[in-house]
Amino acid sequence: MGVYDRNVGRGAVGPPSRYSRRVVANVDRLRRSKGLTVGELLSRAGMTKSYYQSRAGFSLPYNTNDIEALAAALGVAPEEVANPDSAPRVEMRVPAAPLAARVRRLVHSQGATENDLVDHLDEIDPAAAESARALLAAATNTVVLDEEVLRLITHWADVPTEYLTDYTDDAVTDRTDAELELRDAMREAGASSIQFRALGEMSPDALRAIAHSLRSRPPAT
Repeated sequence: MGVYDRNVGRGAVGPPSRYSRRVVANVDRLRRSKGLTVGELLSRAGMTKSYYQSRAGFSLPYNTNDIEALAAALGVAPEEVANPDSAPRVEMRVPAAPLAARVRRLVHSQGATENDLVDHLDEIDPAAAESARALLAAATNTVVLDEEVLRLITHWADVPTEYLTDYTDDAVTDRTDAELELRDAMREAGASSIQFRALGEMSPDALRAIAHSLRSRPPAT
């Protein structure tokens, strides 16, 4: 199967539906149960990273062809991927302080406040908003969160879901931190925001170099 990237009709699509959220949860649950990395899954399914991330991040929904390709890659029936009711809510025990710091980093990158994030989540799922509040206010070393809360936060911040759900992945962390650094530099320079998936496969060093260049420019007169 050839690699495809059918990013047509991109645009604002509103909050993700329950169906979309559960399909994404099914894909991740099945991938982990099969012991596959995201890269291995994409290779088997013939998908590009940007195409997958736009679906995993809820920018666009999976279509029938996507579900069939993912099911074949996972060795399951398409119905097991597509059935929202087959995806139990996945709870994760996570280190509170490091994860809360990442969430605050995402809030800062949006030029927003913690209340802005919580209000956004409350419009989608009040339980998700409460979980986010609990994480940000946690006084314990660890907290138990519904994984979907982390997905919704990363979707709001336009970063890969794995930045919060796979927080021990150094490669994801390095690239996302570089993207956020560039976002900060663009905001400081008064530049328009961009969709970071549009940056393609630029390396973290290249992203940081752009950020450094923006910050090194003399102020406009």
